[in-house]
Amino acid sequence: MFEIEIWAVLIAAIIIAGLIGFVIGRRQAPGGQNEIDKLIQEYEQKLSQQQSDIDSYQHLVHEHYDTTADLFKNMAGSYKKMFDHLSSGNEQLGNLSDKRVLPERAGALLDGPDVYDAKANDFMNPNIKADEDALSR
Repeated sequence: MFEIEIWAVLIAAIIIAGLIGFVIGRRQAPGGQNEIDKLIQEYEQKLSQQQSDIDSYQHLVHEHYDTTADLFKNMAGSYKKMFDHLSSGNEQLGNLSDKRVLPERAGALLDGPDVYDAKANDFMNPNIKADEDALSR
């Protein structure tokens, strides 16, 4: 009977150890509700941080493009003022009323060589006739 008692005690010890392990394992089970709640909270914090980073970046991009638009508008205005100044100075000081060196509008300069022919408006060659239609647009 000594052998049966050892087996009985051994089986009882295994059952008790299994129950204790089961109870401890259930208390600290990975993926439990507490751990899931903790992970959700961490990911929500990361998400809100990334969203605020994206929002601040978008704000910087909008500010950059607004400033660029303002600078471009100011630059275009300055070029127009300069062109108007040169045109009026040419009319007042140039004494070249029969020859037009600059076209009447600034856009004619940007239309290209097929519309604004530099040779036709060359005040050094007054014998060349200018294309009045291209210059008076």
